Amino acid sequence: MTARLWWGTYPEAGLGTPTGTGEGLWTQTPDDARLALAMDAPSWLVAHPSLPLVYAVSEADASVIHAIDVSDPDAPVIAASLPTSGASACHALLAGGALTLYVAHYVSSELAVIRLGEDGLFEDDAPAQSFAHAGTGPNVARQDASHAHFVAYAPGRRHLLVCDLGTDELRRYAIRPDGLLDDEGIAATLPPGTGPRHLAVRGELIYVLGELSTSVLTLRWDHAAGEADLIAQIPATTAEARSAEARDSSGILHVEHDGGEALLVGVRGADVIAVHDLSPEGEARYRGSFDAGHWPRHFAVIGDRLHVGCERGHEVRTYALADVLGLAPEPEVGLVQELPFASAPLPSPAFVMPA
Repeated sequence: MTARLWWGTYPEAGLGTPTGTGEGLWTQTPDDARLALAMDAPSWLVAHPSLPLVYAVSEADASVIHAIDVSDPDAPVIAASLPTSGASACHALLAGGALTLYVAHYVSSELAVIRLGEDGLFEDDAPAQSFAHAGTGPNVARQDASHAHFVAYAPGRRHLLVCDLGTDELRRYAIRPDGLLDDEGIAATLPPGTGPRHLAVRGELIYVLGELSTSVLTLRWDHAAGEADLIAQIPATTAEARSAEARDSSGILHVEHDGGEALLVGVRGADVIAVHDLSPEGEARYRGSFDAGHWPRHFAVIGDRLHVGCERGHEVRTYALADVLGLAPEPEVGLVQELPFASAPLPSPAFVMPA
């Protein structure tokens, strides 16, 4: 394991329960894991590239983003806080110049644009821009409204894309030189009931994770049109649901390695991480799935390890990346394989990043 990790956690009773019940920013070292700073549900963290600052999104009814001074990693302190003017903020992207933060809100569906100063702190007392969206999808329980879930650069980095789980769309925003945005409509409309959650970019290809369809969709970006066309869709895993009545996908990660490239895909309910190999042309081919603990929410490759937050299992797991990338092809359809891992108890882990 790396010398130190930061973990953001949900309330111990789980996502959707009242915040401010002991959750916060945890620090994990090879010898210990402890709560370093209490705060409401920091479900997504972003590190400043050059300053000792971590931005933490509090996923609450009235969401807040915090700038945390981690100069002393044993005693982090909140340097500044800013209401994001939305409900249930769940993802943040720091622009390349580190002067703009983009925050997606799941419940209220706004995309908030927050300006930062050279010192990394907030320039204003409110977001500089806020973009709302409306619409529904066929899944009555989950697509009753628009739900902005994830923000990413499109290929070429001239546009931002927002995964809208509620409307089965990738929303498109043109990026101005100062980091502010212009709403340019919809870049892609996905099959009904997809529920796009996250995406990963490889060259001109975009891999979209369908949370509700439990699938991986491959799209090709058209630079001239600013649109993405669906070219393939495959199941995220063949593993059946084990800890819930249904499965839903939780995260997608593009990994380059000596043997080539792969996508790692988390699937809750089935409680696995699936390995998909990528051909030189970018075609995703399912290889197999391994047990990843109860409700794998967020996972990240840090150095030569894969760290997994098992939200409902109240543990964090660490796998050797070589073992993950060396997973055997599925020996029989639906079989969940086992890999060695180290485990540490931690309540409701939601996000991990290196300190």
